[in-house]
Amino acid sequence: MTEPALSIADRRNHARIRMTAAIVVAIAIVALLATLTLAGGGYTPAAEGLPDPGAVVTWGLPIVRFATDIAAALTVGWLVSAAFLAPSSRDGVVSHSGRGDLLRAVSAAAAWAFLSIVQLFFTLALVLGIPLSQALSPGIAGTFAMEIPQTRSLAIVAIVVTVVAIGAALTSTTGITAFWLVIAVGACVIPALSGHGSGLGDHALAISAGVTHIIAAVLWLGPLIAIVTHGILARAGKSSFNVASAARKFGVLALICVLLLAASGLANAYTRLDNATQLWTTGYGQVVLLKVLLLVVLVLVAAVIRKRLIPRLPDGKSSGNRSVFIRWLSVEIGLITLSFALGVTLALSAYPRVETRLPTIGETLLGFLYPPAPTWDALAFGFRLEPVFFVGALVAGGLYLAGVIRLLRRGDHWPWGRTIAWIIGLVIVIWTTNGGIATYAQVSVGWHMVQHMTMTMLAPILLVLGAPATLALRALHPAKGPERGPREWLMWFLHTPLMRLLTNPIFVLAIYVLGLYGLYFTGLFGWLMGSHVGHIAMEVHFLASGYLFAWIIIGIDPRPRPLAYWARFAILLVALALHALFAVVIMMGNTPLGIEWFGMVRPPWVPDPLADTRFGGGVAWGLGEIPTLFLLVALVIQWSRADDREARRIDRQADRDDNAELRAYNEYLAGLNSRPSQND
Repeated sequence: MTEPALSIADRRNHARIRMTAAIVVAIAIVALLATLTLAGGGYTPAAEGLPDPGAVVTWGLPIVRFATDIAAALTVGWLVSAAFLAPSSRDGVVSHSGRGDLLRAVSAAAAWAFLSIVQLFFTLALVLGIPLSQALSPGIAGTFAMEIPQTRSLAIVAIVVTVVAIGAALTSTTGITAFWLVIAVGACVIPALSGHGSGLGDHALAISAGVTHIIAAVLWLGPLIAIVTHGILARAGKSSFNVASAARKFGVLALICVLLLAASGLANAYTRLDNATQLWTTGYGQVVLLKVLLLVVLVLVAAVIRKRLIPRLPDGKSSGNRSVFIRWLSVEIGLITLSFALGVTLALSAYPRVETRLPTIGETLLGFLYPPAPTWDALAFGFRLEPVFFVGALVAGGLYLAGVIRLLRRGDHWPWGRTIAWIIGLVIVIWTTNGGIATYAQVSVGWHMVQHMTMTMLAPILLVLGAPATLALRALHPAKGPERGPREWLMWFLHTPLMRLLTNPIFVLAIYVLGLYGLYFTGLFGWLMGSHVGHIAMEVHFLASGYLFAWIIIGIDPRPRPLAYWARFAILLVALALHALFAVVIMMGNTPLGIEWFGMVRPPWVPDPLADTRFGGGVAWGLGEIPTLFLLVALVIQWSRADDREARRIDRQADRDDNAELRAYNEYLAGLNSRPSQND
């Protein structure tokens, strides 16, 4: 069915959209260049004899980066709209409007990939101090583009985003759309991870805050633009997109984004300023204050929209209310776009904080002074903030308790043992990543093994016994409409091919073996320890691999292919043997582990790296066996209870049918006995 030709009013609306977008972008670019000058990031001719990329590169890079960020936000926004905001069926097939959003995401992703390449050449020119024309030459680009972390990350982004564009073009389900959304959000943060190879000072907090800020920003701006676009272009009765429903769904996401932006913004300011007075005495600080002011205004605008306007849109088709609603959303988009411009300014400007020089190279690599010789008090009660795991554990604990409270208020029962196991597991995660053991794990292989074994083999057992997926399935309400709700999304995820792979025992054992032998007996261990991002990735692997292993052995939560108890017992024995062999090899080895890192960050109380490594092997041997014993005991208890349940089931069946199965079996035996033998 062909769409009717646009009326004069519709054409005027389209023209207003384009005009408004152009004005917002123009204002944002002007603000970008003005604040860049204020913060000291503008162009200043270099002294004679020094490299000078020129004004085109210095002023052009912020504009290209701003355009790249907007394209990234648009890609994320259209994918969010297609997967979650546009109406769809419970089987996950995208609607007509969702398919249109996917095609818009393809266009935005193509622009994102192209602008990333353009930004690569501008960045290359700025870093090398050469004009853009020279950076575009194949010789320069081929030699340096993949050697500089910032340009290498942009090349990776272009490749990843191109894959997202192709995948979105071929996608027809909301589940796969959500997958491409995750990949796109991941691509947004890749540039923020470059250039931070060490953990100097508060760079760990700065990286975590920066990544959080980027994710929150794109998840706020992108879906807002999608809602406004649908709201302006939708005609009453001629579009399946419900603006009011989409706005209500987005309201929850927007609230989370506001909180994340505020917290990450404070953390970023803390890591880049020496004191509060620099907020008004430096250009950088003044831009920070301006961005804070914008965030406050955004919060007020969002409050007006969500409290006064959304409730007046019961069906999303009231043109009058929708018109006011869209105008307010347009104001919000304009303010967020300005905030994006200020974010680019802060990212490209030198910040006032001066790094404190530390006494040794090793301490400089660590970003803090060597800890004193380990004591039980220092190991147990020391603290150094790692925001990723600290905040993540607090959120996981809060959501779990909220689910328990909802069940109790509903009159349902939830075992307190599961709640206690979940909370203790999270406490262990916080201790292993933020406690004193986390500090000592960065300078000693032995104490690193204590952290690793606790994080991989003890915390996951308790977390798995907490049964978070089962709690969520019981606490979440089923969706009332034809679309998927949170509970349906969780059910879909638990039965995806990805989950079938992650819970496959062969895959889990492979991850387990690679995590031990592939990590520690190669140069990967020292390389990952040398960067904050690598360190986080390694700890995520420890926790995830341990959780998957405990899940297939004693897991309560539903999974695609439950294993027989004898198979679980066999897998546990295989893992125990592999772990014991790993520990023995370390204790008998003659080469220190991770010498590429631990050889450079060796405090005075670690005089012999080989002895420290062998101490780590002893820890792996002794400490690794205790959690395995816990797993074995839990498995035996579950096996016994399963047999008891099966016996009770058989007894109930016998009571219902008067032992029909047993009588049939006895008759079968009697029939065999009555047959004449061959000797008769």
